[in-house]
Amino acid sequence: MEYYTVPNKYGSQIPLQTEVRDRLSSLDVVWGNMFEGEDIDPQLVLEKEAEFYRGAPPQWLNFYCAEKNHTPFVKRDIYTKITKLIQKKREINHSISSINLFHQPGSGGTTLAMQVLWDLRKKLRCAQVIDSTSDSKAIAQQVIHLFNARNSQNQNTVLLFVDNKETEENDDMQFNSLRENLIQNIKQSNISANAPVVIILNCLRKKNRTGKEKLMLCTMLSKEEQDNFNAKHTEVSQRHDRHKKFHGFNIMQGNFSQTYITEACEYLKPLKTKKRPRNAQILSFLALMNSYAPGSYLTETWCLEFLDKKNHISGRPTLEKQMGTFADLLVIYSTCSGGAKSQDRCIRMAHPMIADKCLWLLTDAGVTLSDTAINLLSHLCPQTVQPYLVKIIKQLLKKREKHLPKDEREEKLQKFSNLIQDIKEKENKSMCVGLFRHAAKTFPRDPFIPQALARFYYIELRDYEKAALWAKTAILREPNNSFIRDTLGQVYKNQLKNPNFAKLSKNILQIGTQALKAFEEEAETAEKELEPGMQEDGVTNISTVFNYRGLFGYIQVANTIFYKLKNVKTKWSKVLRRETKSDSLIHSEKCGKYQSLLASLKQRIEEKLIFFETFLKYSKPKIDKSEPEYIWTDIVDCYEKFITKEQHFCRSFAGLLSTLSHITSVSDLEQITEQWREIHMNSQTESDAQNYILANIILSQKSANSEILRTVPELQDILQKLWERQNKNGSPEFYLLVLLLFWPDGVKKTGNTLDLKECVQYMRKSYERIYQKYLRFRYLVPLFFLGNGGGLQRLVHQTEFTSLLAKEHETAEIKGLQRIEGEIRNHKVFALRGKDQIEVSPHNPASVYNTDLVSFYIGFTIRGPVAYNIRYVKKSAQFVDKHKKNIIQRAEKVDFIIDDLRPLIGTEQYSTIIAASTNNEKMEKLYSVLSAGYEIKDKFYQSLLKNEQELIKDLINFKKSSS
Repeated sequence: MEYYTVPNKYGSQIPLQTEVRDRLSSLDVVWGNMFEGEDIDPQLVLEKEAEFYRGAPPQWLNFYCAEKNHTPFVKRDIYTKITKLIQKKREINHSISSINLFHQPGSGGTTLAMQVLWDLRKKLRCAQVIDSTSDSKAIAQQVIHLFNARNSQNQNTVLLFVDNKETEENDDMQFNSLRENLIQNIKQSNISANAPVVIILNCLRKKNRTGKEKLMLCTMLSKEEQDNFNAKHTEVSQRHDRHKKFHGFNIMQGNFSQTYITEACEYLKPLKTKKRPRNAQILSFLALMNSYAPGSYLTETWCLEFLDKKNHISGRPTLEKQMGTFADLLVIYSTCSGGAKSQDRCIRMAHPMIADKCLWLLTDAGVTLSDTAINLLSHLCPQTVQPYLVKIIKQLLKKREKHLPKDEREEKLQKFSNLIQDIKEKENKSMCVGLFRHAAKTFPRDPFIPQALARFYYIELRDYEKAALWAKTAILREPNNSFIRDTLGQVYKNQLKNPNFAKLSKNILQIGTQALKAFEEEAETAEKELEPGMQEDGVTNISTVFNYRGLFGYIQVANTIFYKLKNVKTKWSKVLRRETKSDSLIHSEKCGKYQSLLASLKQRIEEKLIFFETFLKYSKPKIDKSEPEYIWTDIVDCYEKFITKEQHFCRSFAGLLSTLSHITSVSDLEQITEQWREIHMNSQTESDAQNYILANIILSQKSANSEILRTVPELQDILQKLWERQNKNGSPEFYLLVLLLFWPDGVKKTGNTLDLKECVQYMRKSYERIYQKYLRFRYLVPLFFLGNGGGLQRLVHQTEFTSLLAKEHETAEIKGLQRIEGEIRNHKVFALRGKDQIEVSPHNPASVYNTDLVSFYIGFTIRGPVAYNIRYVKKSAQFVDKHKKNIIQRAEKVDFIIDDLRPLIGTEQYSTIIAASTNNEKMEKLYSVLSAGYEIKDKFYQSLLKNEQELIKDLINFKKSSS
């Protein structure tokens, strides 16, 4: 093809320059004119079609020929939902949007996604990520190149298909990394567009449905789908003589019938178990791989070498002939559209269900899962084998699927991979150990296989000595990975908890000391994982999140030590709480060598408890996901064991913030506030002053009229004195309080003022210095929002609104919160309060894509002020002005609209407008008030959306048809 085209936003096709195409090596772009004008061999078309129907992955040539020959693919019902969602995403004011498509293995998820891309290639710039695990920075840069192709006048949305094949946990990490890099590239390229830059179609394989998936393609056809497949079957059988061997198609057309699978595999019986020919061994390898890692394959080159170890002269039979009768259940295909080179050709089972059946027949005949897996490992040479195949083998041994336990609401990871679970249940545990040991020897540098073996030893076999040995082997292979180190701590912790171990005080402390040491070393490693010299070194696998398991494991071990020692002798509880030294007990129990541990344990625990109090209050894993319940349970349990009630008095800022969730009594909150007043008066430290101010804010949430509440000016005075002493070196908590109490009202100025622009800058630097290492890539929880009240009552605690704001819809109206005016410039958001322009962080960075006036709700995290539900008000104001005549004449629910605007127009003007005799007159008067600014016009537009849906729809459609 002489040139390739992509569509602009108007649908016109524009040729792409060679240098732009050359920069898209990570993307498989679906060109607008793909294959057009090419002389394609009809025989090649039939071969590629047969490959696909036999079970090979689809290629773009399949879609082109189906479209050209008017023999389209059968579209699953979910296809329409996806295309409608894409259109809806195009209309949302976000630079990046995503659609998650879950699909069961063998249900046709990849084909469906490719069909969507093919059908939209002349409207959007469609591309598939070639390798979803490759460098997300490079992918993001290339997506932006594709969006900008030629020049800014020809920009158009990229529809990006990401086919994920890893665990969901890795999928999340990879997807978040890609999203972050896309946002950074959009900023760096200074893109200001009126349409989304990229819509990501994120495909994730998932074996079992939980009901939480919004879009999931399953191995079950609807009545309409079944009818369409039946009609297609007639067409396919007319075009191809060997259609009965088209297992990929026939399985779907038969609604994934087990009867069909059984009949298709029947001729394999009986299977040899001894002296099996090499082609039978390849069948067993592929059955194992495609059953436990759907979509995996072997290359033709590897298979031919395996079949002919003596390297006979060229001219040997083809792979298909050498596979003999087994070939009917396999599909051999090329990864290139027209290529037939052996290095590009792959082989796999025709369908995952056939792989499952073959594997069952093999195991039924006596060829065990472990035999097949060890046999495959024995023929691998890590120095020469493809990295892809090594990755698949490790996936078979390590990949832990998520499942939904009975009567539980949250999904959990299985303890081991599906393969290991099945070997354990169908064979025995010793075979699992043998397989792990063989794999650890085959891959002598890999730390994860000995880690998995260590876990198997302590979880399944309760052999803690061997578990510790293999955990230490894993650490030796990758000493700078804190997650690898965690397993050794878990081994000792579980040994300590085992009722058959450690019944004497000295044994309890011996194993407990080993566990505490292992978890401390893990925590120390986690601390270093983002320090200079550790980043992107090409060897160390740095986690995107801070690993707190070492700190938490320490708390769990401390709990167990307390519980077990107390069961030996109750006096131990006083020793552990440091209420008594009791040297006589320590020596009578022969625990003198642990005296230093006993003396320091309580202090070390307190430090870790304060860390978790802060960590869990300021952040959580995701906006819609909290830590498992046992985290809080074990932390509270530790508090109750080691800290007395007198000592446990909301000592930290975060602990004080948490009181609203568990203290409801006003008198209790007043007592806490009074206690902090006394401490503040006597100590004069920054942290005590902060806690006293926060105690007042918290009390105001429950009792606005409490007599002990201090006024805003009084609290501001305390902060002002602290600001004068250390305005540049304060804690994030200090700056948070400054923002809460000095944030401009917008109506009247307070007597005290501070430079909030500086405050925001200082707060971000302070956050980076103190918390960023620990809270990186976690969702920062909004601690307070700005409400409609006055004084301390305008601060609204986060618990009331977080779930509503999580929906992140720009038209969302949340009663009780104040929507403020702002502006977006150079991909930054500013709150406009009189003459003040204060930079705030966007809650969703993808909603910041255009220079415009905006409005939003303001919340405050430990990093600074955040803009939630950003709405581009200029557009709504322009719409209201443009359609003034139609709106005045056609609006019907006028009184409802006027009521919605009442807080903004005031009582006097409201009375004048509502008193008018007709709807037209009321709307005329209302329009005369709208000149007050963008905020009231935006509110008016939102009211129209709510009350006059049909009118707005008509006006929008009229606008589209006339443009």
